[in-house]
Amino acid sequence: IAFGSTIQGDSIYFLQKLDQVVTALGFTAYTSGTKSTIDIFCITAALMIGTAGLPHVIVRFFTVPKVRDARYSAGWALFFIGLLYLTAPVVGSMARLNLTETIQIGTVGAETGNLAYEDRPDWFRTWEATGLLEFDDKNEDGRIQYYNDQNPEFATRAQAFGWDGNELRVDPDIMVLANPEIASLPQWVIALVAAGGIAAALSTAAGLLLVISAAVSHDLLKGILMPHISERRELLAGRISAGVAIVIAGLLGYYPPAFVAQVVAFAFGLAAASLFPPILLGIFYKRINKEGAIAGMVVGLVFTYSYIEYFKGLFLRWAGSPWSEDVAENWLMGISPEGIGTIGVLLNFAVAITVSHMTAEPSAKAQELVEHIRYPR
Repeated sequence: IAFGSTIQGDSIYFLQKLDQVVTALGFTAYTSGTKSTIDIFCITAALMIGTAGLPHVIVRFFTVPKVRDARYSAGWALFFIGLLYLTAPVVGSMARLNLTETIQIGTVGAETGNLAYEDRPDWFRTWEATGLLEFDDKNEDGRIQYYNDQNPEFATRAQAFGWDGNELRVDPDIMVLANPEIASLPQWVIALVAAGGIAAALSTAAGLLLVISAAVSHDLLKGILMPHISERRELLAGRISAGVAIVIAGLLGYYPPAFVAQVVAFAFGLAAASLFPPILLGIFYKRINKEGAIAGMVVGLVFTYSYIEYFKGLFLRWAGSPWSEDVAENWLMGISPEGIGTIGVLLNFAVAITVSHMTAEPSAKAQELVEHIRYPR
């Protein structure tokens, strides 16, 4: 609805207005797009498949008493997840328009066309204090120049205006939270957005900690390494693993490998490439066995993570990563690191099925269990 609406007090559509504003400052038009069709498809598929493979989402089905309730909850979950994916681009584009119009208050290139630094609004001062919004007065004119200085054609025009490079750095992670302030919305709206963000973070963290502690203490230790471990030691192992996970998550939060949207795309891609195929095959393919599932998971996970590390340099910077420039010309089939999880899914399926047929068939009891899962009573 927002994308198809006109600007209040004007006959121009929202997307047209956004394109006019950003292209006037040397940026690419929002509606033109910068990614290929195959890349967009792979990113979308990775997000969709990754959602189905998120462990902290799957365990939520254990909280309902009946299979019918689980199916209803899955339907509602898909509805709200789809709503989230639909609104995210709208919120981002609105934030971009609000930010740009706040800084560029007049004609581009005019002496008084840019916001004076001393007149910056309160939200600017607030985020500036956090270090997530930075201003560097390169031409010392006391005004904020925000434009694409990587565009050679516009950079030449900017020099004629007396500009000496982009002076505003905005951390992408703040845009959703800052947008209500930039748009001068009521305080309760700002509080609601902040509370929603905190609630979502706490809910996700709680689910992940539960899955991590259960996987380490029950599945790994009691199920494989130490089958005779006592319940007390199993509980202790779960608490220790949860504590270690909290420390690691805290470090990654303090030293983020990328901005939030990218990290989410990587996480969903890794979940899709490693967890979704064995879940699907375990329910709908009786021939899948332990060896095939493990081999597929390892191949999908290693391939996807290696590709991301090769172009993004997340955790191996000490070893020299990234090892290639992150541009479409260098990507496999033009697929970006955010969408490579889709290829990881295909590799996982292929390896899992192949290895399963090369190794022993699952027991009759296991196949009967699969049949029971497919047709619950």
